[in-house]
Amino acid sequence: MSPIMPAFPAHSGVLELAGAALAAGAVRGVLVPMRAPGGSRAWSLVTDPAMLDRADPLPPAMTVHGSRALASFARSPEGGTLLAILRPCEARAAVELARLGQIDLANVILMTMDCPGSVPLDTHRADREAAPDPADPSTLRSLCAQCQAFAGEGDLCATGPSGSLHALTAGGRAFLEKLGIEPADGPPPMERYAVLAAERGRRAAEDRILLRSEYGGLAGLVRLFSGCIGCRTCRTVCPICYCRLCFIDMKDRRTPAEELLARSGRNGAVRLPPDTLLFHVGRMAHMSLSCVSCGLCEDACPADIPVGRMMSMVSEGTTGLFGYRAGSAPGEPLPLNTFLKDELHEFED
Repeated sequence: MSPIMPAFPAHSGVLELAGAALAAGAVRGVLVPMRAPGGSRAWSLVTDPAMLDRADPLPPAMTVHGSRALASFARSPEGGTLLAILRPCEARAAVELARLGQIDLANVILMTMDCPGSVPLDTHRADREAAPDPADPSTLRSLCAQCQAFAGEGDLCATGPSGSLHALTAGGRAFLEKLGIEPADGPPPMERYAVLAAERGRRAAEDRILLRSEYGGLAGLVRLFSGCIGCRTCRTVCPICYCRLCFIDMKDRRTPAEELLARSGRNGAVRLPPDTLLFHVGRMAHMSLSCVSCGLCEDACPADIPVGRMMSMVSEGTTGLFGYRAGSAPGEPLPLNTFLKDELHEFED
């Protein structure tokens, strides 16, 4: 075990808790990834405690974001309490979706575990059992290797080598009390991960310096997205994107042929389909405040564009501007949905 990587909690204690909650009737169902034939994992809604033997709370690869699976079920508070076992970034995305009116968390308990990260999809395709090593960045997806928010999220979390349970909200504490479980005292002791978090922060800072130097400014953005094939897969897999019709696909956004011919006449040629840069910059403008840096957009990009790291970098700037952190403080409103008379005066002429 690397000196910078203390032991993460075992899955067994979390699954025992989930089974006890189902058996006691404290929850109607448990949302958790389950092993499927061929070594893959699929998000499942489990109501039989015996079925939890096949559960894998932290599968080696992220394929479908847990908040997306939760949103498919928890759009209304009816149906009884649900225990959702998520990665920290998935729990934060669920909170953002609740702010956006896409999930009702009234009867949902978000439970997380200290997350070791996940392997790149190419690695997972080659070996379904390849496991991430939190101390070895070469085994992790790019944004997992930079993640510093890998513990202490949700209503309650299992943390440390013993998997001690910490209630982070009143709902989490009430849930444990219903099961006769006394939560550990105080917030999770994050000091155990201080060295790892600092190393990942350094790696993220270095990567962002490179991104700015290579893709800064309009010319840099054009260069960054020049390889985009317009598949919009980054939008499809994003846990926060939820619009049924994207602004870029609206009929009144379609560029008339005459305008395309005029552009081509001015420049000698025009790219088809047009407005690739507008799509990506528009996504950054819409999503950066709620981005949880899960990295699924970058995983899914067939052109290998570092879209996830770029979005994460932009998100750092916009959330810093408003003093906001995506997925924290569930009662806190979204900055762009809140009018404050006195703010951002430093950007006025």
